[in-house]
Parts: sequence; structure tokens; C-alpha cells
Amino acid sequence: MRQLASKLATVFGFFLFFAIIFSYQFRILLALTMETIFSPIVGLKFHYLVLIMALLTALYSNLIQKYTVDYKRLKELQSKVSQYQKEYIDAVKKKNQYKLKQLEQKKDEIRLMQSELMGMQFKPMAYTFIVSIPIWAWLWERAYMSYRNLKFGEPILEGFNLKNELFELTSPFLGSIHVYDFVLIFPWWLFWYLLCSIMFGQIFKKILRVGV
Repeated sequence: MRQLASKLATVFGFFLFFAIIFSYQFRILLALTMETIFSPIVGLKFHYLVLIMALLTALYSNLIQKYTVDYKRLKELQSKVSQYQKEYIDAVKKKNQYKLKQLEQKKDEIRLMQSELMGMQFKPMAYTFIVSIPIWAWLWERAYMSYRNLKFGEPILEGFNLKNELFELTSPFLGSIHVYDFVLIFPWWLFWYLLCSIMFGQIFKKILRVGV
């Protein structure tokens, strides 16, 4: 039962990931749902909202990694696969047919280890998607709608509580900007989200001793 629940959660996580990419209607529905859930804090300045969401997702993702990944087993598999690859490359370079024949006999075992490694890496990612994808969709749509409304006068969809002044800020080096204005290849809010996520992620990793 536990394995079935784990597989369903993994499938659902990746479903969310692809659904928001290929379906605008689904992304809006997801964003509206999150708008309702987080209605008590939507009156905050948007960059504070992003900060809170980055903290939430960093904590959640580290908890997921801590309790779904067997790091002892992970390191053991990585060591064995790495050692096999080194030996194989060395045997190929030296044209050591005897060694290559020995390594060929272990190929199926190593392939199973690589498959297990991939599963251990994908599972926490999929679990993290279940929380982070709805949050990303919500933040993106809020910032995008505010920007389009301010710049081009486009209407805001019913159900979203948006005030333009919540999305404007004074940023170092950039001056007064809208949070959806681009910095290099990212909207400013996304750049800010990634920065906060990395910072909080490292803090929670140390506190929770993830990977130890």
C-alpha cells in the first residue's frame, strides 16, 4: 500500500509539472486555488510573499529529502557505480580483454544500481513538485496579470485580488521596477525566489542535517 501511494504521488507530481507547461487553463485553475488558500496574506507586498513561499518550499523540499532518501544507500550505490565506470574506462584504454570480460558480467548488476539511483533522485523531486508547482503557478500568474494590467491595461481575471502598488518596488541597481520586469533572462520575482530558495535551502539543510 505504501509503495502504491509513493508511485501515485510521484506520478501526480510529474503530472502537475507537465500540466502547467501545456495547459494554460489548468495553470489558471491551480493559481486560483492557491489564491483562495493563501487569501489571508495576499495583501502583502509581492516580494515579501515570494520570500515566504521560498521559505516554505525550501523547508518542505528538505524535509522530503530527509525522510524519503536513504543517504547511506545512495552513497554506497554512487561509489560502486563510479568505481565500475573508472575500472571500465581504464580497461578500455589498456585493452585489457580479461578485465573487460569480468566487468561485462557485472553490467546487469550495475544497470540495476543506476536504475535504483535514478529512482532515489526522482522520488523527492516529484514529491517536491506537489507543493512547489502550485506555488510557482500562483506567483507567476499574479505577477504576470498585474504587469499586463499596469503596462497594457488588460483586465485581471475574476478571483484574483491584485493591487498594482503591491507589485512595484525599488531594487538595488535597477531603481523602481515592477516585479515582473526581467533581470537578464528571468522576471525579477523569479530571480528573487531562486535566490531566497537557495539561501533558505542551505540553512534548512544544515539544521535538518540532510544528507548526513
